[in-house]
This record gives sequence, structure tokens and C-alpha cells, in this order.
Amino acid sequence: MDETKGQVLIEEMNCVACHASAAAFAAQSKKAPRLAEVGSRVNPAYLEAFIRDPHGTKPGTTMPDVMPTANKGRIATEITHFLLSLKKNDFALQPPDAVAASLGAKLFHSRGCAACHSPRDAKGTETMKPTSVPLGVLEKKYSFKSLVGFLRQPHASRPSGRMPDMRLQGRELDCIAHYLLRDTRVPGNLSYTMYRGQVWQGLDSAEVEPERAGHVKDLSLSNFGKLHHHAAIRYEGWLNIANAGRYTFHLQMNGGSLHLDGREVVNEEPKDRRGIKKLQGTAELAAGWRKIELVYFHTGREPLLTFEMEGPQFARGAIPSSMLSVSNEPIPTFEPLKVNAELAARGREHFAKLGCAKCHDDVGVQSAPSIAFGKLDATRGCLSDAAGTWPRFDLSAGQRALIAKALPQMETRQLTDKERLHKTLATFNCIACHERSGLGGIAADRNGIFTGTAPALGDQGRLPPPLTDVGAKLTPSWIAAVLLNGQRQRHYLDAAMPQFGETNVGHLVDLFGKVDHLEDVTFPKIANIQESKNAGYEMIGVTGFSCIACHDFNGQKSAAGALDIVHTTERLQKSWFHLYLRQPQRFHPTVIMPTYWPGGQSMRPNILGGDTAQQIEALWTYLEGGPQAKKPLGLARTSNELRVADVAEMCRGRGTAGYRGIGVGYPARINLAFDSEEMALRMLWKGDFANVDLGSFRAIGTDRIAFPAGIPFHRLKSLDDEWPSKGKANYTFPHDHGYQFRGYHLDVLRRPTFRYQYGVIAVEEFFEDARDKDGKAYFKRSFQFDAPAAPQPFYFRAACGEKISTTTERDFKIDELQLRLTSKHQGITRDGEVLIPLTLPKGRSTLTLEYQW
Repeated sequence: MDETKGQVLIEEMNCVACHASAAAFAAQSKKAPRLAEVGSRVNPAYLEAFIRDPHGTKPGTTMPDVMPTANKGRIATEITHFLLSLKKNDFALQPPDAVAASLGAKLFHSRGCAACHSPRDAKGTETMKPTSVPLGVLEKKYSFKSLVGFLRQPHASRPSGRMPDMRLQGRELDCIAHYLLRDTRVPGNLSYTMYRGQVWQGLDSAEVEPERAGHVKDLSLSNFGKLHHHAAIRYEGWLNIANAGRYTFHLQMNGGSLHLDGREVVNEEPKDRRGIKKLQGTAELAAGWRKIELVYFHTGREPLLTFEMEGPQFARGAIPSSMLSVSNEPIPTFEPLKVNAELAARGREHFAKLGCAKCHDDVGVQSAPSIAFGKLDATRGCLSDAAGTWPRFDLSAGQRALIAKALPQMETRQLTDKERLHKTLATFNCIACHERSGLGGIAADRNGIFTGTAPALGDQGRLPPPLTDVGAKLTPSWIAAVLLNGQRQRHYLDAAMPQFGETNVGHLVDLFGKVDHLEDVTFPKIANIQESKNAGYEMIGVTGFSCIACHDFNGQKSAAGALDIVHTTERLQKSWFHLYLRQPQRFHPTVIMPTYWPGGQSMRPNILGGDTAQQIEALWTYLEGGPQAKKPLGLARTSNELRVADVAEMCRGRGTAGYRGIGVGYPARINLAFDSEEMALRMLWKGDFANVDLGSFRAIGTDRIAFPAGIPFHRLKSLDDEWPSKGKANYTFPHDHGYQFRGYHLDVLRRPTFRYQYGVIAVEEFFEDARDKDGKAYFKRSFQFDAPAAPQPFYFRAACGEKISTTTERDFKIDELQLRLTSKHQGITRDGEVLIPLTLPKGRSTLTLEYQW
């Protein structure tokens, strides 16, 4: 085992780059990073520091220190100029996006990065540094652009694949890069954070989400191009005041706030239903840098932002960008390195003389050969403690001993298939996520970072699967698809399956098959293939073993969300399938998969005579149909349409009207969906009624008229106020507005009257399907109110739409909907809404209206 560890170290240090060998291990040695385009990838200041002192700049690096003791700084500078002379460079720093970085923090830990690299706390401190692959100070090394490029194609610059391609989507890569580079400091004028959603509720609302962040040159909205109508921007920075004194700030905006040095200067609540307001505030400011924060709400009618300042020796006007900064202390500006041809020429000589070109062989430079590998003396050179001109690796005494022990037999030693397999798994750190027969596995302190989207599966729904006997479990073609082509079946795992490249791990496809063997299985003979398939069909479904209760089938989701079993015979070896179904716990002690053949006895003796082998073979035979297999019982859907005849039909559940919807289909072939959670009409439609499934329904007709979520009645303090709706974290809505659903009762035609409470007012709401003189169906909607005392006036929201026109105070057209008030009430309109003011008397009163469309 020590010899294998020593061999891994020799390969990781790429000893054969200097000490040539024709042995097989030479091809497996880790290749050094490609440097032809390093000038666009790495900050030249970092590159120079790393060349000068690799172990001090990035502790844990396998890069040796090859610099002579004298003139280190000068030689490092000259080599840097040489490397940057190889190709035109475009390295430049970009400010981090704090919003993307917060998402990147979650992705870094959930997608698998933290399986190898150290997890980090909220402050970015590495919490498991001693047991992790080091990253170093990335903000000094990379720009956002160059890090994203590296993460997208890591093997382009590091061909040996120790850093895998995680096959992440573009947005995910961006977020992780912003997270890793969140401490990058770039000069700028103002920092900003942009928000989207129902911003008039305030930035702390659950209906508002941060969208992006960065730098802008000033407070002009033109910096953002076209803004979404419901947006908000928080500007933060420092304002340089030349002369102390009293300053006045003039703003035009719908709403927002201005703070200077933490003190409020302007504060105006935003309103989505009004235009801009002219605002003014004053502040006594000392000379020097003053902290400024402006929150602007881009909402309401014709949104606009103007910001002007006037004060001592500063005439009223916009604040120039020269007076603004993201910091009250100077931030150095990145200056691209201008290559000096003379320095670059000397750097090229050093690159050859110091042996750099032996590892980095893509830059067109040759180094003199060193002593052959077979003639190495473990007591001299790189492995000795003596000082000399040889490379100095940052190795511990134990690591040196392992290399010394492996060295004499490196060129003659032949690894067994099992040793080669396990060495590869260790080299690429596969065992950080996967356990194999006691080798590796997720460390206890890292277990919690693995997450998933199928909680019903327990740990199997979040942890990568073990690799024990995987060569006897999976078909070679499936192993190749997973290792080399990014094939995934466990989509519920948040961790991505890394891609190390065919050159690096392609040999594992054959090795797994050579190493992993289980006992032979004798498959039963099938007398009647169709009978066997039919039995498999029955067992998969709800009248058999109900496999589809936990497993997806051909893309159709199950309750638990386990592996889609339609790919079973493509993925699994048949012998393993038989052995696993007989005893699942043998292969995974904590598996939640039940056994249906305990002790070899079938739990369904009525199928195929209770023969265990025949039943398992029948499942296999049925699943060989793959995506063309007949849908099992309980999954195949017949028509679930609910049809209406001469009386009304009702259905309940989630779907068309929220989570607690009630659908009603009327004999006149018009329909409605009522939200019993918010006591509100949510949809009208014509024709066919609904498809009904377990706990849900969906409208299937035509001519749909949608009504927004939200309560029907409300007391608005001002017509500029928003109509209330449920926020993501407002679990008391609409009860906090005085609502309580009281159920419904049916008339002789089974038409419901909805009953609910609005404060002290008892409400009964009824819809009647009627026909006009031309025989066209429409709804009469009536409310009956019972109040123990005359309540305060309030509004009823009768309809909403994009285009509203008024014929009279009782007749309105809202998009395709005609609304007519038939009681003595009158309506008013505001942006997108028809409101009916209600002043109720004590006792009983009514409101009636009609909907035609």
C-alpha cells in the first residue's frame, strides 16, 4: 500500500517531466498547466509572486520552487514578461456581483465543489482547510471573466483532469465565480443592488428579490438601459464634500429614501398607483468623504429619477461621478503589464535553464535533459534535505519516505487491475463522494453539505451512490455514458457528476468490469414471453408491488421521485438485478427499497405460481420494453374529465384557483373557479368544465377570463394604495384582514352559495347561470351582506384587466369582459381595476352585477 501511495505522489509531482521514463506510469503522470495563454487567465502580479515563491503564494501546490536564492525577484519578473509575450492578453478585473455571489455560495456547497475544496462559513473562512484541496487567494489570481472561462473548460489549461468539468449551466458558473471572487476590489463610483417584484411593498417584502449588483458611474438610470417597471435600486458609496456646510438635495421619484452618514434626509413610501413626487431634504455635512445611500423605487406611473444637490460653492445640479466612490480609501487600479521585449528574452532563457519547459512544454522552449528516472538516487536531489540547484517540493518527511520506498520499483512494478482501479479513484478523489468496499466515502464533517430535492428518499435522495461492485451492477455502456458523457439518472441529487475526461478515466470502464464479480445467477426459462411480460406489467403497477409509488416511470413523476425504472435494463446487468431484488439490503444496508421476496418467498403467490425467479425475470422482461413499455396499472390515464349535465357539478383541490380552489360547472356551459382560501373569484370560462385528478382540477374550456389573487373587499386608506395580496411568508393572510371561510350550501340545481366572514359582516355569494335574449349564457353574481352595525366604508374589487373602458358608472368593459352593475351601486376605475365603493347599512343589504364575455 505504501508503494502505491508513493507512486501516486511521483505521478502527482510529474517527476518524469525531468527524469524520462518509458514505463507505463509516465503516461499517467499529472501534466503541468498549459501556459501559452496564461496572460489572459492569471493576474500578472499573482503570476510573478507565484513564480518567485510558489509555496508561500499558494500553500499545498505541487509546483516546485526552482528559483535560485539570488536575484529571485528579477528572474521572476523576467519570466513573467516572457509568458505574457506569448500571446496578446486581455486580463482585466471586474467588480463582483454580490447578489450572484450569495447564490454562488449555495451552489459551491451543494453542487459538489466543497467535496474537494474546503466548505466556507458566512465570512468566507475555510472551515476544513487541512483536509481539502487548496484554492489559494483566488481574487488575487483570477478575474471574473478568466475564472468563468477556466470553470467552463478546465481541461483546456489543465489537461490532466484533477480539476473536473462540473458540467454546470452558464448562470451557475457565473454565480460560483462571483462567490469565489467576492473579495475582489475594483475602483468605482457607486455600488448598486437591483431588485425586482412588488417593490412598492418595500425591499424587505417576501415578494421582492434581489436581481443583480455591481458598479455604476453615477445616479443616472441610463446606466441600466431599459428597466423593468417594478424594480428598485439601492445605491451605496461615498460622497466627497469639498466644503462643510448645509446641503439641500432635490429629488423626483415615486418613492425612496436618502441617507447620509446613516442619517435620514429623505423618505417617501412608494405607491404603484401614483406618479412621481418632488422631494427635498437638507443635511449638515462636514468636509471629506460622507457615506451615501439612496434607495429608488422604479414603479408607479411614468417612473423617473432625478437627483440634484446644492450647497456651499456647489450650484444646484447633478453630482458628478468625480465626487463619488465605492470606498473612502484609495483602491489601486489594475494596470496591465506592458511587456518589455528585453526582459521577455531573458525570461525565455531562464525558463529553459531552470527546467520550467520540462513540465510546461506548450510554449516552444526546450530544456536540457536531466538524469533518467531509472538512475535516480533517493538520497540526493529533490528528495534530500540538502540545498542545491534542483527543484524544491513542499513535501513532508512522510511523503519523502513514501516516494523513496516506491522509487526503486517504479519502472518494473506492475499494478493489479484492482490496484490500478483504486489508485485512479484516489488520484481523482472520486472517493470524496463515493465509498467503495471501505475505501473512501463522504467524511462525517462533510456529510451535511450534500443535499437533494427528493426528501422522501432519505439519504439516498441526497448522497452520491456507493461504487462497491459497480462493475457487476452497471452495464459497460452505461458506465461509459456516466463517466465520459455526463449521463445522469439521479437528477434529485444536487451534487453534479464531474467529468474528468476520457484520456484520464476512460480505462475505468474496463477496469470496473474486470475487478467486480458476483456469484453466477441462473436465469429461469420463460415458456411464454407474453405471459411473463403481462405478469411484470401487473407487478410494477398498483395491483402488484406498486413500484410506481416510489419510482418515476418514463418521465412521469412518482410521489417519492426515485430513479426512473424505464431505463433499468439499459443501466443494469441482469444478474445484479436478480440478486438485488432478492436482497436489497445486501448491497446497501440503509436502502429504503423493500424486499418483496423475504427469505426467497414471494409476497404475491398468485402471480406465476409464486415462483421468485420467474417473477423477477418477468419484471426484467417487461422493463426490456424501455420507453415503449405499456404504462403500468395506476399510471395509465383514462379520461378524467368531469362533465356537466342538467345540474351543476363541483370539484375541489389545487390548480386553477390556488391551493384551496372550488370549481363549479353550470348547465348553461359556463364555469367558474373560486378560491376558498382568499374568498375570491379566480376564473370564468365557457364550454367543457374541468379535468379532475387526485386532489386537483384544471379548467379545460375556452374563453377564459382570469381574476387576480387577493381578497374581494378591502378598506383602502388612499386610492394610491395597493390591493393586498398574500406574500410568500405571510401565513396569516387573509385572516389578518378579517376573513374566514364558512363553507357553502347548494340549491336544488346543486349551485353553491359561498359563505364567509369579512370582519363583522357575514357574506353570502351566489352565481346564477342565465341566458340573454339571444340565448348567450352569462353569470349573475349577487352578494348578501348582514352587518350587526353599520361598518366603515370599503371597496369591492369587481374585475381587473389591462384595458378598461367605461360606458356609464354601472357599465364597464375590461378586456373581453362586460361588467354591469344591476344594483344601485356605482363603480370607479383606477389602473387596471374596477372598484365598487360600498357603504353598508346595519342589517341586510345586497350587491348584484352581471358578467358577460
